[in-house]
Amino acid sequence: MSIISLILDEYMTFAALLGLWIMVDSSVHLKKRTITVTRSVIVLIFVEAVLSSLETWNSQLDHLTTARIILTPTVYLLHPLIMIGILDMAEFGRKHRALLLLPVLISAPLLYTSQWTHLIYWFSPDNSYNRAASLLRYYPFCLFFLYILLFAGTFVMRYLRRGTSERKGILVCILIASFGLVFHIVNRMTVDYSLLFTSILLIYYLSLYVLTSKEDTLTHLMNRQCYFADSDKLKDRITAVVSVDMNDLKKINDSQGHDAGDTALITVAKCLTRDSLKNKRVYRIGGDEFAIFYLDKPEEAVREDIRRMQANLSETACECAFGFEMVDRHNIRKSILAADRKMYANKAAMKNSLDPAYCRP
Repeated sequence: MSIISLILDEYMTFAALLGLWIMVDSSVHLKKRTITVTRSVIVLIFVEAVLSSLETWNSQLDHLTTARIILTPTVYLLHPLIMIGILDMAEFGRKHRALLLLPVLISAPLLYTSQWTHLIYWFSPDNSYNRAASLLRYYPFCLFFLYILLFAGTFVMRYLRRGTSERKGILVCILIASFGLVFHIVNRMTVDYSLLFTSILLIYYLSLYVLTSKEDTLTHLMNRQCYFADSDKLKDRITAVVSVDMNDLKKINDSQGHDAGDTALITVAKCLTRDSLKNKRVYRIGGDEFAIFYLDKPEEAVREDIRRMQANLSETACECAFGFEMVDRHNIRKSILAADRKMYANKAAMKNSLDPAYCRP
């Protein structure tokens, strides 16, 4: 089999990578850095596909080549590097990049010297691949699986309270990757994950794009479009609506600058979400306006959460007016308007130096 025919076997991989490379230019939701990292991952997958094809071609020769000795560990190391890149697309590993790279750095000398140490694998003069007798023969697969688990954990933690459909799509990719890994180990197949990586990257990029389009870019809360969509989609589960408005944002912008105003908005968002209450969805629906939907929550639980949010805010220099209404299942819009009216009444009370406690219905 010629090198050209092996590369042609990767035709769909190359086509998908080229399409994604062009597609990222049209993104209006993702950060420039995310797009740059995405393209870096595309390059890594392309390199992995080409090198895997070259390694396969070398494996069919009747004698061992220096190229195969170098290509095999290089392909093994590209697998975790691609996963690190995919993690970095959503800034999962940005703060811990050195720690993420540590297993790869440790593995590199082990893999590149294995031909002579026989620690993990080696090639005999007739070009046959030999695994070590110990469990270390599975080391390249375990290294890759480690990053699959890291990817699963970090993704689920970041989007724990949102993006149910997107999480399911990514978790399906992870399960498929894990199954493919086990299948390769059991059947001792030649390792080429290029098409698998391409599939993960495409679905992950799409889910990341969708999730980012649903977020407010400043506070990372869900945005106005999600608010209106959820008010219809979740109307049978929403039991309470809370309207929140930050006080004196314009004064902060005018006196301290818009950076200070942005910092204040981020602070408010953190105060509204700090306690990670289940079935609570927080949205930024305007400049200084926020809204909260509670799903399947009784009134006392809503009141208690409002007290917690106000306590969180009291630890900062930010003030917010609150208004809430238990939902009329037959007319959620009516409940939203009632919550807004109570919030404005609370705001007026705060400006008149009255008790700023949350408004009672």
